[in-house]
Amino acid sequence: MEPDPANLIDQSRTYGARGVHGRVVEHIGNRIVGGELAEGEMLPKEAELMAELQASRTTIREAIKVLAAKGLVETRQKRGTLVRPKSDWNLLDPDVLAWLVAGDPDPEITRLMIELRRLIEPGAARMAAARHDKAQLTALAAALDDMRTTDVGCYYAADRAFHRALFAATGNPFIDRLGSIVDAVLAVSFGLQSRSLIPAEQGFALHARVYERIAARDAAGAGQAMLSIINDSQAALDRSIEAMGRLAA
Repeated sequence: MEPDPANLIDQSRTYGARGVHGRVVEHIGNRIVGGELAEGEMLPKEAELMAELQASRTTIREAIKVLAAKGLVETRQKRGTLVRPKSDWNLLDPDVLAWLVAGDPDPEITRLMIELRRLIEPGAARMAAARHDKAQLTALAAALDDMRTTDVGCYYAADRAFHRALFAATGNPFIDRLGSIVDAVLAVSFGLQSRSLIPAEQGFALHARVYERIAARDAAGAGQAMLSIINDSQAALDRSIEAMGRLAA
């Protein structure tokens, strides 16, 4: 059965549509990122948002604080709340990423996400091969073993766990933090790929190759194996976007 892309993305998100507060954050965030509320434009007045969203003043104010923390809005005394320029948005926030690809994804956004992965992940794989300890290798092996499943949701959860374990295996806490960025990008990518999934057997084999090269302390081989995963992800995203275009037509 084809997975729901929203479910794949929501696993790493902070808000989504949980409760009135989450619904308000989601509604306003989507309007901003989707372009309905343009850069420099003032948000509707507090009373208008309360009436429109059937929410209390406190809920609206708390939602605005959340959106401000994501870099989407700025509250100015005696003026109200305005939409900040896109250059100020926290594009690596899981919610902002999800809003960016809601509806028809922008091929440029997906290209930039793949570009980020190409920059970060092969290097992390090389470092993990050189530096991992026994416990870190065990964590990688456990995540890989969990990818032996026919459930798509469980497969992608295990896939993401594998990548997080790989970043931890670099032994560098700063690089490990980059793993959370890649995790957010992966969550969005998996949601977009739902119409053109990489076969599980193929995905497992590619990740097994990364594990084998890391276990062998083959840094160059691990980096190349990770690049193969990213290349396959690029191809799956391209197919998915093409399929969405055909459906829209």
